[in-house]
Amino acid sequence: MNHPKYLLDSIDIGILAELQSNARLSITELADRVALTPTPCGRRVRLLEQAGYIGAYVTLLDQRAIGLPVNAFVEVRLTREGQEEVRGFESSVRNYAEVMECWAMSGGYDYLLRVVTADLQSYNRFMRDKLLSLPSVGQVETGFGLERVLARTALPLDQLKRPIS
Repeated sequence: MNHPKYLLDSIDIGILAELQSNARLSITELADRVALTPTPCGRRVRLLEQAGYIGAYVTLLDQRAIGLPVNAFVEVRLTREGQEEVRGFESSVRNYAEVMECWAMSGGYDYLLRVVTADLQSYNRFMRDKLLSLPSVGQVETGFGLERVLARTALPLDQLKRPIS
């Protein structure tokens, strides 16, 4: 949802902050942390979900431990930026499990992808058999992540000082 109608107050922001750090909290534990009783806390969580502030509850896996250590950052330029080419490209990358993120970009290239694979050979197969086979792909540049210096999943909620409209 692009424009939630439910306005956040400081308790909602506290709930979101707690859930960002541990989505497995029970409603009782969450209520204790934000100084509410469980019933109104549960009601607020449901409203936050319905309003689109909470998109999903997930488990973050350790990419290296699971055997997928390669992060490739791929800059893609399309041959044309017509509606058909854009729709076709975006539809295709949505179906590629290796593509963890796809950003439409301003500037020198059209898209930035984060692609995860087990090794360079797997990345090469992805590039050759999938990405470069798309008719709308004109140019591709790849940079490989050498070491993750910082990774966050929590948004900086401390920047929210007043209700959002």
